[in-house]
Amino acid sequence: MGLKIPPPVLTLLALFIMYVCTYLIPLWQFKPSWIVAIPFITIAIVVGFLAVLALVKADTTISPFVPQQTARLVTRGIYQYSRNPMYVSLLLVLIAAIFLYGELSTILGLIIFVLVVNHYQIKPEEKVLLQLFGEDYVQYCRQVRRWF
Repeated sequence: MGLKIPPPVLTLLALFIMYVCTYLIPLWQFKPSWIVAIPFITIAIVVGFLAVLALVKADTTISPFVPQQTARLVTRGIYQYSRNPMYVSLLLVLIAAIFLYGELSTILGLIIFVLVVNHYQIKPEEKVLLQLFGEDYVQYCRQVRRWF
């Protein structure tokens, strides 16, 4: 695996970038809205919980750093809708943050997060899963989207 920064730490870095954007490159400010952010945060918590629960039930690794220790290809539960629901939950937190910061330029942090996670986390994980599960993984990828 290329990058060795835990995805939650990448999320915190993205939140920091978003914060900095509000001051350094303000584009369009709007009233911060907890009413919009709370549903995103709630869904993020539920999606993250369901993702971890599915992996625990399947008795396989949760760690993004050791995909080679994946014991089974998990395709049920939340994983029938997204191949990466844990990353989706972090993305939802960042979407909520956009509404809490009240600044359009904060989208830059979200974009950087998606690009970094796709390149340094998801693609290397997919290579390992392809080696481990072969055609079953190819079929799964055909049926289920990477993010949502």
